[in-house]
Amino acid sequence: MKNIELAELIPSHIAVLREIHRQGSATRVDLAESTGLSPQSLTRLTKELLNKGLIVEGERRQKQRGQPAIFLSIKPSKLISIGLVIEHDAITCTAKELGGEQLVFLKKQGNFEQAAFAIEQVNLMLNAVIAQCPDDAYGLGIGVSIPGFFDKQNEVWRLICWLDTEGWKQVNLDTFLDASATFPVYIENDGRSAAIGQAVEGVGRNVGSFFQLLMTKGIGGGFVKQGKLLRGSNGNAGEFGFFSTNSDPETIQYYQPTTECLDHYLQEKWGKPLATADLNKALHEQEPHLQHWLNRAVSHIEPGLNAIIALLDPQAIILAGRLPLVIRQELSKRVRLSGVTYGQYRAPLPQIIVAPEQDSLILGASTLPVARYFYAE
Repeated sequence: MKNIELAELIPSHIAVLREIHRQGSATRVDLAESTGLSPQSLTRLTKELLNKGLIVEGERRQKQRGQPAIFLSIKPSKLISIGLVIEHDAITCTAKELGGEQLVFLKKQGNFEQAAFAIEQVNLMLNAVIAQCPDDAYGLGIGVSIPGFFDKQNEVWRLICWLDTEGWKQVNLDTFLDASATFPVYIENDGRSAAIGQAVEGVGRNVGSFFQLLMTKGIGGGFVKQGKLLRGSNGNAGEFGFFSTNSDPETIQYYQPTTECLDHYLQEKWGKPLATADLNKALHEQEPHLQHWLNRAVSHIEPGLNAIIALLDPQAIILAGRLPLVIRQELSKRVRLSGVTYGQYRAPLPQIIVAPEQDSLILGASTLPVARYFYAE
């Protein structure tokens, strides 16, 4: 696999590829309308992209009178994005086609809290994934999702990560991946990474602005407007977990809206591991312990969500993460959003969107290179 820079693409090439990716497939007329380029320019540009082997001509469809329109799409296995997720108990690495299939998926379970050991395993896995990608493919880059926040020390960006704070503080984020000598690397906190994943490839794709609340082992978030991630001055915007740092120990242990807290609480109350069938039955029967947990979890996130609404005025709130879909759906029904009011007048409130069952962290990591290459300003 080669660096995308070797494809020698100009901005107009990138604009055409971006629109084909956005639309799934498009005719030259569609592309002229969406890019603002002239039909003559589109003819030349698409011919160059066909010659480079980056796009292919597909079926002909009769859209109007005259010759059938030819639809163009991204050539399979030609433009590839690498996604890397580092967690305390697992490392996952994937290679995915632009707008297409997942080509490679590797996951290793274990204890990866120590930075040195995690980085060693990450590089082994990353090199294995790259080796399995087609030789003639172009790599858009490597997206990395990891918990923590960023700090610039001695002109070098460092990660402040709760997994191993002192260990990660010593890591140069520009060079810790062997593959960084060949491919660009884009690193984001897990919450922000997952948010841009929804904006480019997920349920936030057609939403003007949204805040995504990510519920994994902890609580994270990210704000996206017009497909662009709000990163802040240091890349630390969207830290929703800040709103829960002063919660009492009982709430942190049992009532945060995470799978771990839900499992912990219900195992103590039910005396057995949590199963999907039990969860669905309990919801249907309005089982008291689960109802209590849902109400406490909602009260835990409502103040933060309403602060986000007041400060950022998003069009939507997206609830995503590992917390079971049925639980996130139930939370969406119970949370009470509020905005600015003057007398009888109330400011519009965002809609709540529940993301489907998916690995939001993998979606985010593999989307980071796509977002930076095709959608960055």
